[in-house]
Amino acid sequence: MGARRAGCGAALALWIVGSCLCRAWTAPSSSQKCDEPLVSGLPHGAFSSSSSMSGSYSPGYAKINKRGGAGGWSPSDSDHYQWLQVDFGNRKQISAIATQGRYSSSDWVTQYRMLYSDTGRNWKPYHQDGNIWNPMPGQGTLCPFQT
Repeated sequence: MGARRAGCGAALALWIVGSCLCRAWTAPSSSQKCDEPLVSGLPHGAFSSSSSMSGSYSPGYAKINKRGGAGGWSPSDSDHYQWLQVDFGNRKQISAIATQGRYSSSDWVTQYRMLYSDTGRNWKPYHQDGNIWNPMPGQGTLCPFQT
């Protein structure tokens, strides 16, 4: 699964093959719109990854519309099994993920896969309608789903 180098971040305790910048929102209630990113308030320590090109590209910069560090997470060029994980601390209902390339660059995700876990050890692929969920590849993809 390919990525143009990488430039990204993520949301949801998920595993991303390639790289990406993701945004997740809470599920809307009758008085709440679906526009509040879950990852915005998370500390750098809530994000982990298989590797980083350098400290400026660390997983803590994996938040959409952020210019900190190098403008997003980028794994090492030699990392062929790239993953990004976000720990929300407890279960969340996710209604969407948006991806974005690394700020001020031409690096973006071309494909990713989502897995989830309550323990951080036993990862399961997300299923939608009984099938493993495969998002449309590309920058700026918005993919609704529920856990």
